[in-house]
Amino acid sequence: MGKLGVLGIGNTLKGDDGIGVVLVNELEKGEFPGEVEFHEVGTSGMNILHYLEGLDKAVIVDALRSGGNPGDSIFFRPEEVYKDITVRSTHDANLLEAIELSETLGERPEKIIIMGVIPEDMSIRDGLSPLLQNKLPDLIKKLREKVISLIEEEGGTTPPS
Repeated sequence: MGKLGVLGIGNTLKGDDGIGVVLVNELEKGEFPGEVEFHEVGTSGMNILHYLEGLDKAVIVDALRSGGNPGDSIFFRPEEVYKDITVRSTHDANLLEAIELSETLGERPEKIIIMGVIPEDMSIRDGLSPLLQNKLPDLIKKLREKVISLIEEEGGTTPPS
């Protein structure tokens, strides 16, 4: 299996804006076969370039503004945003531009999946809103399943739950 990176974007001091970081930190506590890296990227989309380099696959987790209800999540590929999905990161940085730049530089992973979670409260506060805190186990499960499916695409074995 190639190298898989799970990257969390967000600011944990702005409530639900930190959902990407929280999910990646929780997922990192589990066991996975093969080479899986977990990283907190912060809130600057261009920082992600440093983390994408050398990866074969990446899952990027971020809060996003989109249709739906707070706590809803969606998985999509960057190329789908232009065609079918209207989403916007909650940060000032443009994640899609950073991904395009990584492709221009010849450093883009062969597969990138983005997990977006709709926030409820992004006010200055330490920790997630009660709504997202309650949805956390389900969000962790969905993210874990996605990571495992990417591992299994290349014949990796399924880790214990």
